[in-house]
Amino acid sequence: MAQLYLTGGVRLDGPAGSFTESDLPGNQGRVALVALAVERRPLARDALAEIVWDEDPPEQWSGALAAVVSKLRTLITACGLDGHDVMASVGGTYALVLPPDTWVDWETAIRRLDRAEGAIRHREWGSAVEEATVASGILRRPMLTGVDSRWADRLRRRQDDALYRCLTTLAAGWIELGDHQLASTVAESAVQLDPLREIGHRLLIEAEEARGDRAAALRALARCEQLMADELGVEPSAATVELGRRLRA
Repeated sequence: MAQLYLTGGVRLDGPAGSFTESDLPGNQGRVALVALAVERRPLARDALAEIVWDEDPPEQWSGALAAVVSKLRTLITACGLDGHDVMASVGGTYALVLPPDTWVDWETAIRRLDRAEGAIRHREWGSAVEEATVASGILRRPMLTGVDSRWADRLRRRQDDALYRCLTTLAAGWIELGDHQLASTVAESAVQLDPLREIGHRLLIEAEEARGDRAAALRALARCEQLMADELGVEPSAATVELGRRLRA
């Protein structure tokens, strides 16, 4: 079984060997491989060139892109896979067609996050925490470090959003399982990741209250209210207002 890592540095482990991102043909090779692996659908060659060269491909982009793909195929073949089958080129498109049993860290993280959120909806707290823990361990690792492009930024925003969902799922699960200190720590991580999303703040308030520190809960509430006012010019949502009313009462 092959394993493809997109987080924490690009790496492919195949039946006959491995390569890491230091073996790839520069940032263009890294971005091309990650883009095809994340999209997992045929991309028109000009669309892939736009991604690889940050919407400003060179004049001879077709040949340059073909050279990048050729080098990727060579590396994939050296790992024991068929480079031409994996880096497929059909009808003016490129697609990454991995063997069916290939493990991809990004896909595993998203799949297990989906399971975790489903478990939360069914109040299966232990399963939710287990699945979200695996997902968050993957999503905490950086993607495309050192690549400054619009597409890479969008991908990292997707990653941050998925990690935020993992953290709030974990906080909710730990509150229900009774580990309020851990719930507080994880909820604080969610707040630091995205201070303008209220669910992290509410979970932090609930965790602090549950562990018996009402003063900390009130401080977390005040911070949420201040951030909403300063950054967005609005009051917190009705759910947060109701939580604050109950807490202050």
